[in-house]
Amino acid sequence: MRNFIDAYAVSTRRKLKAFRNDCLGSVTHITAVAAIPMMIAAGAAIDTVRINREQVAFDAAVDSAALAVASDDRASLAGLSESQAATRIAELEAYAKKYMEENYTPQFGSNPVMDVKVEITGQYVQLTADHDFPTTIMSLTGIEKINLVATSQIMKAMRPIEMVLVMDTTGSMASSGKIDGAKTAARDLLSTVYGGTLAQVPESEYLRIALVPFAAGVRLNPNAYDFNLNWVDTTGLNPLSKLNFNSSTWNNYMAWSQVKKTSSSYHTWNGCVEARMRGSSASGTDYNVNDAAPASGTPATLFPAYFAPDSPSFGSSTSYGTYANDTWNGSYIPESGTPSEVAGMTTTQKNDTSTAGLIYRQQNQAKYVNRNIGSESTTSATNGPWKGCAKTPIVPLTYNRANVEAGITAMAAAGNTLIAEGVAWGWRVLSPGEPFTKVEASTSFPADTISTYNHPRWLKIMVIMTDGDNDISAGVDTLNGTTYTAYGRGKETLADNRFGTTNSSEIMGKLDDAMSEACTKAKAEGIELYVTSFGSGVSSSTQAKLQACATDADNYQHASSSADLAAFFNHIGQDVLNKSIYVSK
Repeated sequence: MRNFIDAYAVSTRRKLKAFRNDCLGSVTHITAVAAIPMMIAAGAAIDTVRINREQVAFDAAVDSAALAVASDDRASLAGLSESQAATRIAELEAYAKKYMEENYTPQFGSNPVMDVKVEITGQYVQLTADHDFPTTIMSLTGIEKINLVATSQIMKAMRPIEMVLVMDTTGSMASSGKIDGAKTAARDLLSTVYGGTLAQVPESEYLRIALVPFAAGVRLNPNAYDFNLNWVDTTGLNPLSKLNFNSSTWNNYMAWSQVKKTSSSYHTWNGCVEARMRGSSASGTDYNVNDAAPASGTPATLFPAYFAPDSPSFGSSTSYGTYANDTWNGSYIPESGTPSEVAGMTTTQKNDTSTAGLIYRQQNQAKYVNRNIGSESTTSATNGPWKGCAKTPIVPLTYNRANVEAGITAMAAAGNTLIAEGVAWGWRVLSPGEPFTKVEASTSFPADTISTYNHPRWLKIMVIMTDGDNDISAGVDTLNGTTYTAYGRGKETLADNRFGTTNSSEIMGKLDDAMSEACTKAKAEGIELYVTSFGSGVSSSTQAKLQACATDADNYQHASSSADLAAFFNHIGQDVLNKSIYVSK
């Protein structure tokens, strides 16, 4: 083996010496000729590395710009005409180009001339950009630049939404076609967020919708999904439920069963509820404007059934004052016969026309026993225990869009305005705790529980519409101070007073305060509020308060006409969609 290695070494030395002494030069010529392509190849390899590295940086810049475009509020083209959409695309292309110029620095140290194209569909945002990259060694072969192209497609995904429409259905909405305008705007808003009409898109896994019609009170639907009678004070545990009667055994809920609908059938509670006690925010007993769960162990948290009392009439005399709700079924209750306004009262009590005597006459529960008051109108304001309450019930959160649309269609204008009660129940509909904890199923999507506050996926949206100032006819009823509402009587003693004052001149301000407090608390739980005032009946001071109720200035608008309302509701729908859309690679 040793001899073999030595022989190989000697042979190698001889060959190298022969190559060194060769005088023909052919090898040298060949090497010289080969050097040029070898150098170009080496340079091309270097350029290729530079190009690849630049392409990676350019791809990242295009990805970043595409995300910026997709996240921009202008990235939704819904509702735009063809020319408007083209203008919007041009704006976004300019925005993307500027974004890349500010955030992308090429390796060759100068700003490239970039061409940027944006494409937007309902499913994605796509950005395509290109620019020329200068070569170095490759330029010797005539290849002075390479065109770099990058495309980034951002898929749109919808963050699911729980949304409630809080709609004013007070008597003033009957004028100037406002109730019909409100219905149209509400349906259009649903068509915007669903992406089509009820017939086209009857349900969506991303949308849970509720409806809260309000007047001077709101109405629950005892037949609705997830309704629980335990929310309502049916036995008089809450002292507010007994304020309308002299007897300690009577309460608002049971009073319904004492009056007749026909000569042979009795009424049952109609679903309307009153506000709970106002209490204090510091102690958490401000139950009129919070979402504390009703519990029998804490009677003040139970909702009193709504029962507007029959005001004194003296047969039809108005000598002792002007009263609201003193004619039920179109007539005054007589002082003689059965039933009688003074049934069971002594002669002294009958003749007592002092304020205390008049209140006693009003609270005489015996006058209701077997009294035939007829059926409640579901379309117009009539006197009776239902006076002031919204005519149609709340529709709790549901996947079934048809239920909400039916509720919108049924809305009727009647009653006074108590905005705080509408806002409070709009909040409670979205609250994860009682009352309401479940979402009604639809054909394709099963029932579910309401999402928690500040959920990582679900957005909570409240849309509030009202056409007037808070107004419960303060000072009109000389005995009660106000017409009857969910807050009871304006002149109720302070111990049981839900306004916080018995002074008629202060009541409207107290209702404004309650509205503002309910809005503030709902927003503190992460609920986004959109608010619109509608028509000529909203004072400038109320408009300012409503704007403060909204999450921000852009979430409020005054609508002078039905067309304005429809336009703002369309804006709300577009804004909600933009906030619910997130992007994923």
